[in-house]
Amino acid sequence: MDLVNKIYLWKKSELVKEILEKYEKNLFCIINFIYFASLNSFILEQKNTDYKNALINWHFLLPDGIALKIYLKKKYKKIIQENLNGTDFTPYFLNYLSNKWYKIHLWFYTVYDEKIGKSKSDFEKVKQYIEKNFRTEKIEWFISHYSKRWEDFNFDKYRQSLSNWQYDVKLFLVGLWSPFQEIWVEKNRQFFKDNNILVMNVWWLFDFWTNFEKRAPKIIRKLNLEWLWRLGQNPKKNWKKVKESLKLFKLIFTK
Repeated sequence: MDLVNKIYLWKKSELVKEILEKYEKNLFCIINFIYFASLNSFILEQKNTDYKNALINWHFLLPDGIALKIYLKKKYKKIIQENLNGTDFTPYFLNYLSNKWYKIHLWFYTVYDEKIGKSKSDFEKVKQYIEKNFRTEKIEWFISHYSKRWEDFNFDKYRQSLSNWQYDVKLFLVGLWSPFQEIWVEKNRQFFKDNNILVMNVWWLFDFWTNFEKRAPKIIRKLNLEWLWRLGQNPKKNWKKVKESLKLFKLIFTK
C-alpha cells in the first residue's frame, strides 16, 4: 500500500510545478513512470525487492497505462486524473522548462545494438531532436553496447562537468528498461544527490526521438489503444509485454 500511495493522481500541469518545487528545495529529485505489469511482476509477486525499495525511496511515481488506472480505481478507490506516460510527459516537461527560460544541462544514457538496428550514430538523432525542439544550454550523452549493459557509468569522468552549478536544472534522462534502470539509478543515488541532478527514467523514449519507432495517431492514443499499434509496428519487441499485460487484466477483476 505504501507504493500505491506514492503514485501521482493529478494532472501534469500541477505535477510540473511540484517537481520543480521539490527539486529547487532539495537540488535533487528522482522520477519514475510505472505501469501495471511492473507493479505486478516486481511488487505483488515479490520478485524483485531492489526494484520495490528503489520506487519507495523516490520522489514521484507517475502512472502509465489504462490497466493501472482501472486497478487503482477498483482496488483502492483512487482516481488517476491523467495518464502520465514518459513518451508524452517528458517533452511536456522540457517544453515547460524551455518556455520559462530555464538553463538546462541535459544528459541522456541508453544502449545500442546493431542486431536490432541501433548504432551509436542513431543517438546523434536524439541530440538533434532535443536541439531542434527544446532550449538547452548543454547536452551530453553516454551510450553502452547492449551486451555490456551492466557496465558502470564512468561517474568520475563526468564529475567535474556535473559539479559546475551554472544551470537552473541538471536533467538526467535514463532510457533503459525495467527493472534495470530503476535499480541502476538507486545504486547511484548518492552521486545524483551530491551533484544536484533531476533524474527521469524514460524507458524507450529515445526510440521515438530517433524514429526507430513511431507514435500511434492521436485518435488511437485517445482510445487507449497505442499498445495495439506498437504491437503491429514491432511485434518481436512488444508481443511478450502485451501477452503478459493481457494476462494481468484478470487480476484487476478478481477479488
